[in-house]
Amino acid sequence: MAVWKVVVLIDLALALGIGGGYLWWGRQVARLDRELAEARTAATGPRDFHGEGVVRAVLPELGVVVITHDQIAGYMPAMTMGFRATSPKVYDAVETGDAVRFTLSGVPPNLAITAIEKLGRR
Repeated sequence: MAVWKVVVLIDLALALGIGGGYLWWGRQVARLDRELAEARTAATGPRDFHGEGVVRAVLPELGVVVITHDQIAGYMPAMTMGFRATSPKVYDAVETGDAVRFTLSGVPPNLAITAIEKLGRR
């Protein structure tokens, strides 16, 4: 085999190895960044978050109140989702269609509604 062919094959092997390593490293960095963010959130301990939204469903048999909410600062963007409630009084305090202000307490992502206040109807 000619020397130039050996050099080309070695260069190709090195390029593939470096390229593959770079791709693997990029995936690891993304995973480590995500784990670091989760660890920082969990390390802060229990927190309170406040939000406003509209009640879409009250499901006491599942222990959930479904709310379409605005952005909850420091926690999540606007979306519709179900939240657990710490007290059965929460289910009695609101009905579907009520505009509400609520407080979530706990260590993210394990939060529950601890207080809810009816603002009116939407």
